[in-house]
Amino acid sequence: MTDHGQHRFEQRKATILKALDHLGEVSLVDSGRARRDRKLRFVVAAPGNGLADEAAFMYAEWYQRVARGWRLTRYQYDYLDRRNGARVAYHWHSLTRRSPIYHAHCEERLGAATNPHYRAYELDLLEAHEEFVTLYAADESIDCSTLRPLM
Repeated sequence: MTDHGQHRFEQRKATILKALDHLGEVSLVDSGRARRDRKLRFVVAAPGNGLADEAAFMYAEWYQRVARGWRLTRYQYDYLDRRNGARVAYHWHSLTRRSPIYHAHCEERLGAATNPHYRAYELDLLEAHEEFVTLYAADESIDCSTLRPLM
């Protein structure tokens, strides 16, 4: 992960908001900008406009202040398919007291995960979002069968 100067950081926020805006009602919380640690949280309720929620796209990123701006230190990118009662997510954080690790979560039926953590690799929020939007547009059930257990 690279460091983001303040201008680049604000550009990233604007780019993400633009990518999310067409899906439904978007909320952004940017907390900690004056502190050492900062958190961005984007939530989209789709389709929005007063219609029943079919999906939720939830993205959280944690940053640490560095000399050149902000450094991403962990993330959680989640897609909740409310129509089919399923979830897929990509996370980067500690699972134990060890260093952060990239991993996925997948539940074909909410609350019935066959494995708590699956193998994953580093993803940018926009990459995860592209995958989640494809799942949402297809209106098909989430399939966890191709994922490999992490442990």
